[in-house]
Parts: sequence; C-alpha cells; structure tokens
Amino acid sequence: MAVVETLDEGLDFMSGFQDLVPIRPTEHLGKSDMTFDGRLPEPGLKIWEDGGEVGCGGKIWIAGELLSKYLLDKGLHDKKKVVEIGSGTGLAGIALALSEKRDDDLKIYITDIEELVPLMNKNISLNGVESTVFARTLSWGAELPDYAKEDVDVVLAADCVYLEKAFPLLEKTLIDLTSDNEDCLILMSYRKRRKADSKFFKKIKKNFTIKQINDFKDYDYYLKQSVNLFQLIRNKPKAQVQTESL
Repeated sequence: MAVVETLDEGLDFMSGFQDLVPIRPTEHLGKSDMTFDGRLPEPGLKIWEDGGEVGCGGKIWIAGELLSKYLLDKGLHDKKKVVEIGSGTGLAGIALALSEKRDDDLKIYITDIEELVPLMNKNISLNGVESTVFARTLSWGAELPDYAKEDVDVVLAADCVYLEKAFPLLEKTLIDLTSDNEDCLILMSYRKRRKADSKFFKKIKKNFTIKQINDFKDYDYYLKQSVNLFQLIRNKPKAQVQTESL
C-alpha cells in the first residue's frame, strides 16, 4: 500500500484498511522459499514476511503470487525500467529480476511507504539482486520522485485496489507514471473483495483502456479465487487520435 495523507488521515486510513482486510496471524513471520510451482529452481525466491509489523503490506498476498507467476512465464523483453507500486515485500519485482526472460540491463524499482523500504531491502539482499532491484519510497497521489518521472516502460501493481478513499490517489499515480510514455504498460493483478472496487475501474476508463489477460497457465485457478490480471493502456488524447487518422 502507498498513500499520501496527513498524519491524522493516515491513522484513519490504516484503521479503515485493517477492518477491510484482516491481518494475517503473526505466525506469518520469517522467511519462505517460493519456486512458483517449479518456475524457479530450488530453493527459489526467498521472501521475508514481517508478520504484520507494518500493517498489511509486509505479507504475501495471492494477487502478488499471480503477477509473479505471469512475469516468470512471459518475461519482459525490450524493457529497461520497471516501477512496481504498493510492492510490500517486493515479491513481483524480485520474481521478475530472477526470471531468465528479461533483458540483462533491466532496472526494477520496488516501491511503497517509507516504513516498508527496510523489508524490501532485506528481500533484495536475500535474493542477491542488488544490481537490478532498488527499494524506494513512492506515495500515491504525491509528486513522483525523480527515478519515476521519465522513461518508465512498465508499471506493476499487485492488489492495489483495496480502499475506496485511496482510489483517486492510485489513479493519479498511474496517470503520472504514464504521462512521459503513453506506451507504458501497466500490469495489474487484483482480487475482488467488494462491489465498491468496480468504481475504481469505471473511473479510470476515462484515461485507460482495460484488458483482461487470460493467456496464462493458471488462469482458471485464480479466476475461481476472484483474482484477475489486467493490462492497462493509456488512452491517447482525442486531438492526437484525430491527427493520426488524417
């Protein structure tokens, strides 16, 4: 999760989110090895969960598992800079870094609130991907930091649609990240929890075309768990579309 708020609003935000999504029991604390059903050789990706110490962000969620598997299956070719928002543990970005289906000079920025940066750095070190993956702060709705202002090829977002009051902040960040490069690809994995979530997707249709991705091996399994994978494509301004059609 990653939002920009005043201190009081931030406390209210965290309280509301914990009511919405129950925190996992504290036994989800420590290191796990993940091969993603054999997509990575043993021992696989090593991930540390914080047991809920910094809210819900420091744990593995099913939408993150889906996005990680998709990236391991499909890879990202001819891409130089990836920004993952709401990274939490950094699972998806680190999985991409371990994939053989990526360019050697790819740079991946896994981002979240400041309190989660140490956890992301720990997971970067556990997997030895310090030359490829960088943990940074990125608050939704705030001005983009310098590393995210230009030349972003891909945005990753796993389980970022979770609280209605954060929808405008998330939308603004997605718009800002794709403003420099309208061909920027957004991959968003999402687990449906509430009917109100549909408001976010309806709202962003003004700026993005949403396509459901279903060409991966575990599509049916995740669909039964109410988990979907979307591709978001930035809509071109009407004036630009009219000019190109002349």
